[in-house]
Amino acid sequence: YMGDSKLSMLQRTLATQAARAARGLPSRWPIAGVDHVVVVSSAKGGVGKSTTAVNLAIAMKLVAPDKSIALLDADVYGPSVPRMMNLQGQPALTEKNFMVPLENYNVKCMSMGFLVEDDAALVWRGLMVISALQKMLYQVAWGKTDVLGL
Repeated sequence: YMGDSKLSMLQRTLATQAARAARGLPSRWPIAGVDHVVVVSSAKGGVGKSTTAVNLAIAMKLVAPDKSIALLDADVYGPSVPRMMNLQGQPALTEKNFMVPLENYNVKCMSMGFLVEDDAALVWRGLMVISALQKMLYQVAWGKTDVLGL
């Protein structure tokens, strides 16, 4: 059984998705527990996207210490956030097999760097990358998160 509030939220989400699809826009699926998403992106490598994302996350936490800030390192080819956030190890799993983000500087972090060895040679193909990113977005126990930086 779904509670009334969850059911009405699902109905609103489906109605919004239908309206977006009618306008030819892609669907948006909410990330459980996340209120806002900030994306740092560029079509060029080596321009400081990860550095900017880390600095933004820590700055947001310093400016609003009562807010819950999280950071997802979506760089599957060269994850650098674990090093910049001084984090290492693998995330624990909840009873429902959700990954628990590692935390430092009061910022929750998830990165492919936590899941593979530093010297591991990996070959990523399109669907594998999409699947990994979906898992890191939707199968992480973000908890109550005000802002998720990507």
